[in-house]
Amino acid sequence: MIKFGQVYEYNEARHIASIRFERPDACKKCGACGSQSQTGTISLKADCKVGDWVRVEYPEGRFLEATAITYVIPLVALLAGIALGWLLGNGGDGAMLLGALAGLGLSVGVLYLVEKRVSGRPEWTPHITAVYDELPTEEQIGCQTT
Repeated sequence: MIKFGQVYEYNEARHIASIRFERPDACKKCGACGSQSQTGTISLKADCKVGDWVRVEYPEGRFLEATAITYVIPLVALLAGIALGWLLGNGGDGAMLLGALAGLGLSVGVLYLVEKRVSGRPEWTPHITAVYDELPTEEQIGCQTT
């Protein structure tokens, strides 16, 4: 997935750019770089300056994997906790609620471990592939709009 954003803050000592995503006008017709998402922010290592436009690429297929992991693990843990609470508590609401909370708590721990494992790996990390002094044109973006 490709996104275009503008650097709104830059830490020169650490070379970290804070980027705000707002689709350029040229992208509004195409939608290939995320037609549903209008805005967002991220901080990445880069060599640029405040006001620059940047092209950020997310590793192919990893975005959907990360989304699935983020939603599936808590859902499965919640349902397993409810089921375990129902079994151990003879169908009582209090036991099911405690099981649900325990399942969600467990999912937080699992997600923390998953995040520690994949954090910083290039195959999971978005990266800046181009820096533009001004708002990119359709030709620079590479969209083939009609």
